[in-house]
Amino acid sequence: MEEVLFKQMQFVRNRTIAALDATTELLADEMPGNVKNSIRWNLGHIFVSQDTLLYPFIGEEHHAPKDYVDMFAIGSSPHQWKVEPPNLKEIRNYLVEQPIRIQRDFAGKLEERIQKPFKLGDYELTTLGELLSFAIWHEGLHQGAINTIKRAVGTEDLWSKVTEKNQLV
Repeated sequence: MEEVLFKQMQFVRNRTIAALDATTELLADEMPGNVKNSIRWNLGHIFVSQDTLLYPFIGEEHHAPKDYVDMFAIGSSPHQWKVEPPNLKEIRNYLVEQPIRIQRDFAGKLEERIQKPFKLGDYELTTLGELLSFAIWHEGLHQGAINTIKRAVGTEDLWSKVTEKNQLV
């Protein structure tokens, strides 16, 4: 089961990287209509949420910089940012590195029970593998938000790599 979860984690992350690569810096900050968060926020949130969710359960500090936690934590919004957000290249580097590190740090541990169950309403996650599975699902949820924002601003091709020069926003 461990191999399947790590394979799924990498597959989903590859799709996140593809979405990032198909996003310009300008497009990354669009928030059409009543959207509370931008593509940049969703990408940063994927990184921060996985680290801050998983690592405490193995007794380690997460690897997200403090300014990232402040900018991309649940309940945060670009409307609240008081500092310049990271560029997409920086976020991309964190997103590429993270699944490699998670696989290294969690290999052989996914069947381990966690001391205190993680509750989602009436549902409880009780193993590290269940937490990782949830994190993978959560990433997919934010991929959907990214695609929704892109469609709302008129982006038709969601997946082709772009540069600032070849993408109209």
